[in-house]
Amino acid sequence: MTVTYAGEVRAYLSGFGDPPKLYDALREARLAVPLDVHGRFFTLTQSGIAWMLAFTTPQRLRDFADLTDRDPAEITYVDLAGQQLIDEVLDKAPEPTGLVVDPATSEMMTFPPTKELTPHCFYDDEGGIVR
Repeated sequence: MTVTYAGEVRAYLSGFGDPPKLYDALREARLAVPLDVHGRFFTLTQSGIAWMLAFTTPQRLRDFADLTDRDPAEITYVDLAGQQLIDEVLDKAPEPTGLVVDPATSEMMTFPPTKELTPHCFYDDEGGIVR
């Protein structure tokens, strides 16, 4: 049986999730990652932590743009495998950066910048940065 990210999210939100399986499914998922006006990855900061947004479909990205009063036609994005986003972008970021997948939906998942997500760039238990 093939494990999908959507299936693992449903299991997790139903109280039957397995975090390692969820991380594995995230790494296998295709994600639409929006870019800033300069064509670079961008982050939002909440409570002092940088967060990158990603969406499981381009339509979810367009819906989020509508919800935030942005013109979906002006939003550019790249399509990446979760593994590529995690290993080549988040884990090499200048500061620990978390990931929010499908924000503003009932399936929204947050992945804080922990050793499990980004083993080379995370916050330790005392709030210190590990690089």
